[in-house]
Amino acid sequence: LFFNILEILEKKKPIAFILENVSGLMQHKTDDKKTIDIMCEALSELGYEVNLGLLDAADFGVPQHRRRVFFVGFLKTEFNEPTNFKFPKPHRKKRYINEILEENAEGYSISKKLQKSYIFKKGKPAEIVDHKSEIIAKTLVSTYHKIQRITGTFVKDGNTGLRLLTENECKTMMGFPKK
Repeated sequence: LFFNILEILEKKKPIAFILENVSGLMQHKTDDKKTIDIMCEALSELGYEVNLGLLDAADFGVPQHRRRVFFVGFLKTEFNEPTNFKFPKPHRKKRYINEILEENAEGYSISKKLQKSYIFKKGKPAEIVDHKSEIIAKTLVSTYHKIQRITGTFVKDGNTGLRLLTENECKTMMGFPKK
């Protein structure tokens, strides 16, 4: 979709933009060139000052690692000099998964059969947390509630002893209020 974004920027010429992508973009290459360099060059060719930053949500009070690349651009014709844009500095206080866990959550239990055949099978183990777990959770993915990733985070709780994160826990992990 990046080339569609370029078309929009070229036609609309906003004075500023923010783009975001997964951190793996930093290592991705096409032929002999890094994809990120191609993207920055294309944005510069449209007349934008491009600022690139790698941020992790865990550094900003969210109890999950969620590393993302941000492009912040400013239309050079609208500014007489460089903007000296600075990305925000990380917070000092970390927030951990145990701070957001609900107790005795109903409707999120994982069956014993699924635990045995899928969650605890060989390979990368799932991350099992409880109210004592002072850790920052792994990245929450869109397929989490379909249990398609055994590398996800699961809670020691519920009718079967293991459950998914609740809707409110997921919202909090993403930085949203419960409402």
